[in-house]
Amino acid sequence: MNEVAEVLDRYGRFSEDGSEYRITDWRTPRPWINLISSPRAGLAVSQTGSGFSWIDNSQLGAIVRWQQELTEDRSGRFLYLRDTESGLLTSLAPSPCSPAYDSFVCRHGLGYTTFECEISGLATRWTLFVDADETAEMWSVEVENRSGRHRALELAAVLEWNCGTSPAPRREFQKLFLETELVSPGRSERRERTAIVAGNHMWDVGSPRWGHWNRSFPYVSAFAAAQRVDHAEGDKAAFLGRGGDWSRPVALLSPATWPGLFGRHYDPIAALASALELAPGATFRGGFVLATDEDREGALELASRFTTLEVMDASLRNVREGWRARLANHRIATPDAGLNRLANDWLRYQAISARLWGRAGYYQQSGAFGFRDQLQDSQVWLPIEPDRCREQIRLHAGHQFVDGSVVHWWHPVTEQGHVTTMSDDLLWLAFVVASYIKETGDLTVLDDEAPFLDDATPATVAEHVNRAFERVFRRTSPRGLPFIGAGDWNDGLSAMGLEERGESVWLAQFLSLVLADWAVIHRRRGDEVTAARFDRRRQNLIEAVNQFAWDGAWYRRATRDDGRWIGSADCDEGRIFLNAQTWAILADAAPGERAGACLDAVEKHLVSPAGALLLAPAYSRADETIGYITRYAPGMRENGGVYTHAATWAIAAAAKGRRPALVESLLAAINPSNKDPERYWAEPYVLPGNVDGPASPLHRRAGWTWYTGSAAWLPRVIDEWVLGVRPTWEGLLFDPCLPPSWPKAALTRSWRGAELAISIARRRDLAPGAAELRVDGVRFAVPFLSAVERGQRYEIEVHCG
Repeated sequence: MNEVAEVLDRYGRFSEDGSEYRITDWRTPRPWINLISSPRAGLAVSQTGSGFSWIDNSQLGAIVRWQQELTEDRSGRFLYLRDTESGLLTSLAPSPCSPAYDSFVCRHGLGYTTFECEISGLATRWTLFVDADETAEMWSVEVENRSGRHRALELAAVLEWNCGTSPAPRREFQKLFLETELVSPGRSERRERTAIVAGNHMWDVGSPRWGHWNRSFPYVSAFAAAQRVDHAEGDKAAFLGRGGDWSRPVALLSPATWPGLFGRHYDPIAALASALELAPGATFRGGFVLATDEDREGALELASRFTTLEVMDASLRNVREGWRARLANHRIATPDAGLNRLANDWLRYQAISARLWGRAGYYQQSGAFGFRDQLQDSQVWLPIEPDRCREQIRLHAGHQFVDGSVVHWWHPVTEQGHVTTMSDDLLWLAFVVASYIKETGDLTVLDDEAPFLDDATPATVAEHVNRAFERVFRRTSPRGLPFIGAGDWNDGLSAMGLEERGESVWLAQFLSLVLADWAVIHRRRGDEVTAARFDRRRQNLIEAVNQFAWDGAWYRRATRDDGRWIGSADCDEGRIFLNAQTWAILADAAPGERAGACLDAVEKHLVSPAGALLLAPAYSRADETIGYITRYAPGMRENGGVYTHAATWAIAAAAKGRRPALVESLLAAINPSNKDPERYWAEPYVLPGNVDGPASPLHRRAGWTWYTGSAAWLPRVIDEWVLGVRPTWEGLLFDPCLPPSWPKAALTRSWRGAELAISIARRRDLAPGAAELRVDGVRFAVPFLSAVERGQRYEIEVHCG
């Protein structure tokens, strides 16, 4: 192994097929987690075994209590093994005992995590996953005796109940309302398994009718074992004992004292322990289930159904096969193996499991739907399951008001939302609907219906989009630029336009692109009048941007309410912003040589070894007229850091601007799998939300992993701009911009019911930017595929300059 590989593999590596990341040293710089979800339930688990679980809403429906202490990373759930003869106490994951394992591997996979450890002749395997359909979390456990002698053991599973909103900072208050119950075999329920049931008589979610702190948590959970239980405990103080802690709980060091305290007057946990007798070479198989339902009987029935090895094994097979099938029909093959692993599996898994289903990460236990956020995330479905994107469109349309405004975010279950004057949220509905139609060719999505938040009368998606446009048209300055409000895409520009005078250049560019798409849509529906109106509005926007926002070498970013610019050469800090340059190109808003000048400015001022910076120089002083972006430490997150969501757009703009060397450098910079983990900190298999910029003393350090919109955007950018296979109004366009070191690449994907096997190769006789297309050996005059036959497979060759 060479020196570079040793650095990259210091803590682990991908499996050969890329479907797992295997951590072999659990002392990673920060928690390296897996975010495992079904559409309703989920869990987060780090390489130490710590984490949390939820139902329906990862913040408001948190079942397992967890503390966001990433340096310590020791809370949530624990699985112990004790040798009753020697007194050896270990845990089947590093947390909480930090054992000196003889061997260790944590295998984060698509839909599951497995810990494989060996210590003192005992080989253990612990797999955590969530059923694909039911709200049941499973812990599958194996213990093999390799010691050559008889072993008397005790297996104990423990979790802290939360059963409500998370985090729970007022624990001494909140635990007053939690209630636990021990349900044992032989009681009236006649269940075969011991279970601890938990519920909460107070949910920290207000009721319009009955006020705050006056509503029960709407779920009940049951924690049950698949094997016989010998001890059970419901009180944390009794389990830990005075002076004990999670690494040395008194109940496991002195097992004779399990008082078995349940009810409403304790600090509620669920602890289940089973005695094991293992002959030399013998293996125990068992497990635990955390089941949650709307009531006690439903939770117990669900727990009982899943506490058999056959059902648990079948559930895990179903989860793994489901992810394989979901991701199988869309694959890339490039000379960059790390990029292939990310784009083929992990980024789309991240977008679906963490962003769309779980809406959570270790840095943010959100639970909410962002109007703009999950709409953009849903584009991950377009090439694999477009109907799911269509469902997301309907869901978001139903969170719009009659006047065209929308909630910035809302919580499922309670439907509580946050109303702001953010100026871009509402337009993403139009953007994603247009993307859906270009992908599928199906205009009937415009006839789907959804109500308004303040009017239950259903309206078509087309009408919802029209209301959004009309609101944006009304919020336009005398110069023809849209108001920025409480922020456009960049939430941190939170004070720029609170008086409805500040203007957004980026929003003008974005709006001009969406208007172009919708002019086409209106023409295809026979509405030439509206199409022409949109064409004129687009042209007026582009003229306004170029008249007022061009700064001589790049586009300014926005004006404040008092008319002062940010993103201008006249600014000492925040002199140039990335999005105003990249979207000038993506929206075709930069005429002539200005597009090239924008990319020149990006390369000169914003490209760093960590990726394209969101702005430069970073703000060093808080400026209340701009917003909280100036209050971040310099170089962190939006304030002069690499904001990976925007960095993916920089790659697309570089490809559109025919800068293959820039494409290559930006792809390498954003790729987490090629980073020195000591400097990068974060997981090498998913994208972070941000990476520190050069103004930070920790330049190249990543943070806010998993919960980032870049997870859905980067695969799309690679497909559509780097490989150049892009749905357009004319059909599927083949327009590659391969990095200089890539002689070829390949892509398989579905398109409108057909299967496409696409090979892309350079040809020296073709000019840069030129492309030649052959479909099943037949040369096409233009690089477009305008129609396909459903159910057919096409072999497509693309040659490019």
